[in-house]
Amino acid sequence: MTYYTRYRHLALDGAKPPPTAQQIAAIEALLEAPLPPAFLAFLQVANGAWSDYTCDVPDGEGGVEKMGFNTFFSAEEGDFCDETLIGEMRAARQHMAMPVKILPFARDGGNSMVFLDLTPEGAGRVMSYVQELPEWTGKRAHGFIELAPSFDAWLDGLYIDRDTVLDELEHSVSAPAHLEAMAEWLAIGMPGWRRDAGIAALFALKQVELCVSGQD
Repeated sequence: MTYYTRYRHLALDGAKPPPTAQQIAAIEALLEAPLPPAFLAFLQVANGAWSDYTCDVPDGEGGVEKMGFNTFFSAEEGDFCDETLIGEMRAARQHMAMPVKILPFARDGGNSMVFLDLTPEGAGRVMSYVQELPEWTGKRAHGFIELAPSFDAWLDGLYIDRDTVLDELEHSVSAPAHLEAMAEWLAIGMPGWRRDAGIAALFALKQVELCVSGQD
């Protein structure tokens, strides 16, 4: 059984059918700019998809914060804050004074998002808007932060975080099908995972645990 749709090194889940020509035209009309070929190619496979990948966001102090902008917006007809490209453009313009030629295309589990900057100055770069956290959570860079010079470069920088794998194996996997899906996810995004002693050992342990529990 196949659990994911693959795009390069990304395993995608829940993608909608590819956008129609009319949907693309509506997005570009509101955007007031053509969509880059790399983004159009991605949209054919990842329209409204979800993925579990990590993005390194500069923290302003020489390090990075690991974030997951895992919910990609769809090309469907949108209204407002509805995880469609059109709806999120409208919301960003109203609430964030976002100019034209800026396209929000994915978000994390909150209000932090990533954008394509198609202005003449941006030249297709990928920017993030990182929401400020309450002071008790600790310092974090927030506001608009450049992530990559192009959409392709941003995709290339996405990766499966090892700590996330270990945490999900230990705390989230509760059925054989889930473990099978994780193996496929790792095979796509972390091809050498079986050579990682820590991950391989925990995966094998989880296999035994699920086999035993299934026999009870």
